Amino acid sequence: MKHAMVSLVLLVLLAAAAQARNVDLVTLPPRDAVQLTIYNSEDLTLVRETRSITFKKGQNRIEFSWANTLIDPTSAYFRPLAHEAEIEVLDTTFPADRPQVLIWNVDSRFEGQAAVEVSYFTSGISWSADYVMITDAGETRAAVDGYVTVVNNSGEDYEGAQVRLVVGTINLVEKIAQLAQAAPPPAPTTAAPAAAKGQAMRRALSEAEAGGIGGGMFFGRAEGKAAPPKIVKEGLSEYFIFTVEGRQTVKNGWSQR
Repeated sequence: MKHAMVSLVLLVLLAAAAQARNVDLVTLPPRDAVQLTIYNSEDLTLVRETRSITFKKGQNRIEFSWANTLIDPTSAYFRPLAHEAEIEVLDTTFPADRPQVLIWNVDSRFEGQAAVEVSYFTSGISWSADYVMITDAGETRAAVDGYVTVVNNSGEDYEGAQVRLVVGTINLVEKIAQLAQAAPPPAPTTAAPAAAKGQAMRRALSEAEAGGIGGGMFFGRAEGKAAPPKIVKEGLSEYFIFTVEGRQTVKNGWSQR
């Protein structure tokens, strides 16, 4: 009987090991699209990235790294944009032997490529507005133009980004820069609590995406366009969101007007 029990335990362990070998670790592929929502009252930017991932049926492990950046890992959130009913995030783990890395354990009943959204908060990106007034020779008329400058010291490049600028006061209990430098959670945690702080703000921001009022401000040059892109103003309760026309490349260490 003891021999049979040992054999049974051995078979279970071998089966578990074989199953573990069949679970591949996938590093996130390059972005298909990215959106930056930058606040001016706090050192805070909400980043939404769209990526295409090839899933296999069963368990998938998706790796996300924030090394050498100011990304807040507790706000990192993963959700499918297609086949939502067939793709489920089981939990989020922070490997003890791999600092600045997290792994999403995803169960999929779908096999093939699907678009997903990865969102998180980062610090180190800021914006400011400048105004230029030009008068005519007689100083009887004047034209005023506004320009926006974005500075990126987040440690991450964002190419082809949709840029949104938020005006309004928010109060953070914990600063994003401090969360980015803090040690990760010591034990595996589910994805929902890790992203709870960001979900309310994501919902509020999504409500402001319809409609808009024309603005008279400009920012850089949209990719593929010679003229500076216009900025569209949208209202949301006590906040205003200015959306920059076109796509912008916001490189780390650069400032762009």
